[in-house]
Amino acid sequence: MPEKHYLILECNTCKRYLLAISRNKTRTCPYCGKRVTLGNAKVVSRLKSAEEARLALQKLKIQDQGNESSTNLPRR
Repeated sequence: MPEKHYLILECNTCKRYLLAISRNKTRTCPYCGKRVTLGNAKVVSRLKSAEEARLALQKLKIQDQGNESSTNLPRR
């Protein structure tokens, strides 16, 4: 049996990040509800522990929120 890894993927539909376990073939995106095939998804990171994966995902989400707010600033 292959070693289990935790993956941070980018959903093909909504482009948001989600966690998956490498042994699985698919994962439902918690944001848009679409089924993500792990073999076709963009893997952002591969980690050995659930805790590392959770922390890495949290950092990515915070970075994305910062990028969104900076692009939504009113123009002068």
